[in-house]
Amino acid sequence: MILLAVLAGLCAAGAVFAIAAGFRGGSTREQPTRPPSRLRALRSSSAWRGRRNRMLAAAALVLVVLLVTRWLVAAVASGAGAYAVPPMLSGRESQRRIARLEALAQWSRRLAEMMGASRGLEQALADSARIAPEAICGPVGVLAERLNNHADTERALRSFADELDDPIADLIACALVLAAHRRGPGTREALSLLADAVEHEVLVRRDVEAERAGLRTTLIVIVASVVGLSALFASSRTFADPYGTALGQTVLAVVAAIYGAGLWWMRRLAVLSTGARFMHTTQPMPTSAGAEL
Repeated sequence: MILLAVLAGLCAAGAVFAIAAGFRGGSTREQPTRPPSRLRALRSSSAWRGRRNRMLAAAALVLVVLLVTRWLVAAVASGAGAYAVPPMLSGRESQRRIARLEALAQWSRRLAEMMGASRGLEQALADSARIAPEAICGPVGVLAERLNNHADTERALRSFADELDDPIADLIACALVLAAHRRGPGTREALSLLADAVEHEVLVRRDVEAERAGLRTTLIVIVASVVGLSALFASSRTFADPYGTALGQTVLAVVAAIYGAGLWWMRRLAVLSTGARFMHTTQPMPTSAGAEL
């Protein structure tokens, strides 16, 4: 039984590492008119590194729990919890997105002022890297570098939107793409209106995050209590031995499913829907100055 448990844990960990290695591998070339796959969009998102780390940590926890308890259900439930629970208890990602939106509003307003000073769109975008707020300094700097190297404006703006990875950023990038095609006089006014709208969105998201802070505290207490009680329960052979049977594992699976459903429901109550993105690049763009465009 110990050998089978070790083999199962190694297989689970190997499968996770194989999936991660497959994600890192060379991507297939897509047709220019085909939108990027969900897998490619996931890999290019800013949250991919955190998800990959949680996936590896979950695989390690599955192996450890399986070796210690020999309960397959407990190992799978522990791994699923290690992957899904940390984002529910942390507001760091939401705060980062709010900071980026606030920076986008400031950048859009400054960009509108620069365009009012008789500058073309591309020149204003390139010069805006010097005044970009810190939260979006990196993406704006990459955008400016691409434009300085005579990259296609629309492709550069689409890549800029992908790096920000937010529907509100897509609106600003879309307005700039339309301005690049039409070259009309209303770009400055459109950017100012978008900046006002983004600032209002920032206020709404800050209010929601303030309400979610109390719910996250409740979740932390619940999760800590369940983990502590589970550890005490598993350390007692009197209570833990019945769960080593097939019937006990079935009961444990039902309990874990009920607990997971409760956490999922609480997560649904706390999530603020921001809509889906609509701007994507069909081909990755180089960022180095000497790259071929």
